[in-house]
Amino acid sequence: MTPALMVYSTTFARFAWMVKPRNLLLLACHLTNISAQSVQAGRYINYHYLTKPEDRQKHHIEVVEKEIHTHPDQYPKVHIKDHPSPQEQAEEVKEFDAVYKLPIEKPVIN
Repeated sequence: MTPALMVYSTTFARFAWMVKPRNLLLLACHLTNISAQSVQAGRYINYHYLTKPEDRQKHHIEVVEKEIHTHPDQYPKVHIKDHPSPQEQAEEVKEFDAVYKLPIEKPVIN
């Protein structure tokens, strides 16, 4: 999508410059979009082609830990378990439903 937006904005930036009278507001918008998409393309290339997989995994772990510590109220019971037993799974589902499940609404009969 990023390359498509870059081509699109380049085309219409040229159009905005070539039309008489020149449409400088449209030109400025498309130049801004070209700049933003170029930055986004650079970030993509850096992440997928210039960063080692180990560094990517380390970065993801840091981001998740930062999010959990920044908003502890949104993650009340963060725990990691390898393959909990069916009994533990059922208990976790009950806990989750008690905290997050919406109450069932009774239908209104007119």
